[in-house]
Amino acid sequence: MTTTSDVSGVPATKPAPQLLPLASNVVVLMLGLFGMFALTLHDLFFSVDAGLWNKDEHSHGPIMLGLAMWLMYQRWQEFDGKTDGTAPGAWLAWVMFTIGVVFYVPGRALNIIYFEVFAFLPMIIGVVALIGGWPLLNKLKFPLFFLVFMVPIPGFVLDPISHFVKLHISVTVSEILWWLGYPISHTGVVLSIGQYQLLVADACAGMRTLFMLEAMGIFYLNVVRHSSMLRNVMLALLIVPISFLANMLRVLFLALLTYHFGDEVGQGYLHGFAGIVLFVIALVLTISTDGLLRWISDKRSTPAPQGAAS
Repeated sequence: MTTTSDVSGVPATKPAPQLLPLASNVVVLMLGLFGMFALTLHDLFFSVDAGLWNKDEHSHGPIMLGLAMWLMYQRWQEFDGKTDGTAPGAWLAWVMFTIGVVFYVPGRALNIIYFEVFAFLPMIIGVVALIGGWPLLNKLKFPLFFLVFMVPIPGFVLDPISHFVKLHISVTVSEILWWLGYPISHTGVVLSIGQYQLLVADACAGMRTLFMLEAMGIFYLNVVRHSSMLRNVMLALLIVPISFLANMLRVLFLALLTYHFGDEVGQGYLHGFAGIVLFVIALVLTISTDGLLRWISDKRSTPAPQGAAS
């Protein structure tokens, strides 16, 4: 076994690991940003006016944030480049910080929670750029992109699309149950089954729910890391009808519960359980579709057997 030594003949030793492997100015900056967004997180959970993450249609926000942070940590562990601020692209940090301030200041001053939450994205991108430049940004590009799904989208943007989705889910559920012999009809997004009326709300089948399921499907794609680009694109596109089908089955399940067991059961604790069923159905359909695509891909890539020589 050989040992390395410097020109003075003294054996070289590895530097002792630092308690904080980041520059002190970066640590101070991160603490400042944490203080800024701690106020925003408080409003998202506890504010009477802006407590969006306590509402069903926005309750996926903290889940998306947690998944993005976990994935960022995992990807960062795989990074072996420079993290001392000397990597190319560190200048981008100040551009991102400026964009973040432009959104955060009016958002905080005017109580526009959408601006406040969005400001977190350029700020965290700026911190990553300041630490590792382009190489680290490239390594963490998916977790940084995934943070988009935690940002609440204003109602005036999603409500028209949500109404379109809810209307088609109402029509589909009505047609299926009518075909099965149930006394059901619909008026817009209101289902009338027996003596009960059910409103297909955003939390049940709106665009926000589809948006959340699409986010989970994209997260699944990144975790499994398929090498086939065609397979990734196909599965990403198929997540949209999978999400629609999962939402439709949830509404169908709730309509049947209400018809057979009454409004208290259909809108009680089983209503929340139906949300869990929604995610289970979407996950099973996504994994099953992925397995089908893998089977088709393997079958197409398997060469046909050679005929027997005569």
